[in-house]
Amino acid sequence: MSTNSRAYDIWLRKPEEAQQLLESKRADLDGDGLSLLSWLVLTNERDDKKAEEIARAAVTAGGDTRFATAALAEVHKWRGDFDRAAEIVRSAREKYPMIPWYALTLADVLKDGGRIDEAETLLESVVTDSQLRRHALKRLSKWAVDRGDRVRGLKYQTELIALAPDYLVYASDYTLLAALRLDAGDSAGAREILRRGASIYPRNSQIKEMLHQQFGEIAPEKTPNIPPVDEKAVGARRVPIKTNMITLRSGILPVIAEATAGQLQPDDILALSESPASAGQGRMIPLELISPEGMAKQLSKFVGKIGPLHSPAGMQGAILEAGRAKVLLGAAAGAAGKLVGKRGWFYRVAGPGAAMIDDVAAALPPHDHHLLFGPGRPDKLSEDLAAALGCHVCVVDANHLTGAWVVGASAGVDRKWVEKVLSDNPAGNEDEQTPIVLIRKI
Repeated sequence: MSTNSRAYDIWLRKPEEAQQLLESKRADLDGDGLSLLSWLVLTNERDDKKAEEIARAAVTAGGDTRFATAALAEVHKWRGDFDRAAEIVRSAREKYPMIPWYALTLADVLKDGGRIDEAETLLESVVTDSQLRRHALKRLSKWAVDRGDRVRGLKYQTELIALAPDYLVYASDYTLLAALRLDAGDSAGAREILRRGASIYPRNSQIKEMLHQQFGEIAPEKTPNIPPVDEKAVGARRVPIKTNMITLRSGILPVIAEATAGQLQPDDILALSESPASAGQGRMIPLELISPEGMAKQLSKFVGKIGPLHSPAGMQGAILEAGRAKVLLGAAAGAAGKLVGKRGWFYRVAGPGAAMIDDVAAALPPHDHHLLFGPGRPDKLSEDLAAALGCHVCVVDANHLTGAWVVGASAGVDRKWVEKVLSDNPAGNEDEQTPIVLIRKI
């Protein structure tokens, strides 16, 4: 096995080891190896100068330069040079015309650089692409509403909701469309949208409140998978805290410190959602960097219609995270489990890393065309954050369907108690942008 292949096979499971392997053979690396090394340097060390140097060498050497392109574009975005970042992504899109995801990456860079008209024109040119449609409509609608063009926003939001029922369309999308229809004088249409949203998201308080305030209707109640937590019974207040986006560029600590300034006490527990933690660590990969192999394509056919592993790219992510042997054994275990009516055997064998993979529905733009992996060294991350913030910290994977799982924690955190306290996922499971929950005992 070549140095490139060995490094690629271990780069997610042991990124530092993969980087060391490539750096030890740097003089002999071709463009492919240098390309991956540039990405590892950027995500592991956050060293933009070193990453840029290696990425440029990779481009000069030729070959598959997708990782180098991603590293160079990210470096220029960090520096605020969005025009140069756009040029780099545009060149990559021309080199790899078969990869549709570059259109979203380029549109986001253009938008960040203030070239909104170009970004919208680009998205309108790809909005009929089945893989890109949801992502393009989401952006086109939001951007139109943000600048006050509610007619255009109504058009694109209506098309977005038409994709439902689908977990890719959030509860907030229904309330936005209802508000736009009310503005347009379409009261009956707004009511119909809210009723439809309530049938899909029966727990959503915003939909319930809007339906009651505007039309005096009470949304039908449905028994939730996880019952609401009684704070008095568990002895804790839970306070979801809204933050700025956590990205590789922002890091984790600066965002949390800004959002919680003056609020934390030594006995508090700060619960950080695992997906934003991964984003801050750079464990989030643009789909244009994923090349599904035959094994991923075949295994993904046996997964249900939703979930991160139902796509070849998602299954390839599991292979990168867990390794081919574990994924094959997990697939066999999953098949056996189905025969006896048992679920989850795939993840028991493939491991927690595969279980924590999230797909495009788990992230907000511009991360909504990435694969998200579980955070690296979550216990150490929790300890480091606890030392900096002056309170307890844990990293939690939670959703309203299966409850909460503490994947990492600082010393002194009662993991089982925290899982009970957060079992109904008070942070929300969509676009609330509340990646941290303050837990304070009462």
